[in-house]
Amino acid sequence: MANPTELTRDGHNMSPTVDEPSPPLPPAGAKSMSIAALDAAIEHEIRMGTLDPNMDKKQMRRIISNRYAAKKAHDRKVNKMVGLENNQKDLEDTIATLRPKIEHEHQLKAHLSLEKAMLVQRLQIYTDLNNLKEAEVYKNTLEREWLMEIFRMQQPSPSYN
Repeated sequence: MANPTELTRDGHNMSPTVDEPSPPLPPAGAKSMSIAALDAAIEHEIRMGTLDPNMDKKQMRRIISNRYAAKKAHDRKVNKMVGLENNQKDLEDTIATLRPKIEHEHQLKAHLSLEKAMLVQRLQIYTDLNNLKEAEVYKNTLEREWLMEIFRMQQPSPSYN
């Protein structure tokens, strides 16, 4: 008797022998197997000993159809996993490519922040100097006006005799 893990629920052997190739499956895009393809698969399974020849033809077709659907689902799952693994590898490559660029940008940002701080400090110095000069000009203007007033007061007033 076959290994219990290789039996169907109804006790039939599922493991094919290596001697005989599998029956042809419908194209990948086909939604279901045709009756002719199901019958060919049934004949193949009977020859392989994985189906009981005394079983009802309709039940055999259902079993084969279910196996085909399970195979399609498995193939879709495998293809999806391969696609996800490829996508993961592409994303990891992108991360590996961008990581040094990001580090460079962080260094550049730090350098520019220091340069900005220095420029802000210089601007403050120039603003303070400008304010001092404006204050000095204002002081000198006031002093000039005061001196002009003193000068006018020292001038003899014109006499009209």
